[in-house]
Amino acid sequence: FAKENAIDLTVVGMDDPLVGGIVDAFEEAGLRVFGPRKNAAILEGSKAFSKDLMKKYNIPTASYENFTSPEEAMKYLETADMPIVLKADGLALGKGVLICNTREEAMEGVKTLMMDKQFGDAGNRLVIEEFLTGREVSVLCYCDGTNIKPMTSAQDHKRAKDNDEGLNTGGMGTFSPSPFYTEEVDAFCKKEGVYKSNLF
Repeated sequence: FAKENAIDLTVVGMDDPLVGGIVDAFEEAGLRVFGPRKNAAILEGSKAFSKDLMKKYNIPTASYENFTSPEEAMKYLETADMPIVLKADGLALGKGVLICNTREEAMEGVKTLMMDKQFGDAGNRLVIEEFLTGREVSVLCYCDGTNIKPMTSAQDHKRAKDNDEGLNTGGMGTFSPSPFYTEEVDAFCKKEGVYKSNLF
């Protein structure tokens, strides 16, 4: 389509084609495209990979464990603190995260994600993560491999229903900029966060 219609620049927004390597395919075809290559899109495509990367480079993140066996995951949950968060490793349209208040909910969550495959192959691997409370603010960056330029902050409405009583969903909306992304938070993120770098 891009060739037939002489598209000058394609901007890819969806996760699935990015993780699948659409940017690589466009570049190989000599087409201009904006988005991360497949080897960078894995940061969005695999929560376990991202958590391991943060751990490796000492980027602050909630404590976690990765599991490929539902039996091992359930064994871990027997002594884990509640509430706790279960995350399907792969893409699940923003819905593969379960916040479990009780051990029974968590056990059922493992069954739902890993055994019943509610989100397909996304649940082949599971991240079990410490439950944190507070505001969640996102700051994405443009990067060309040499330079990093942060975008403005944005704040997601993650959970359906009032008072965060519903399930996580990818479609509840967002507002930008976030009043909670203060200069102090910005300074911390630039020093310790995902864009830990000497490029600023």
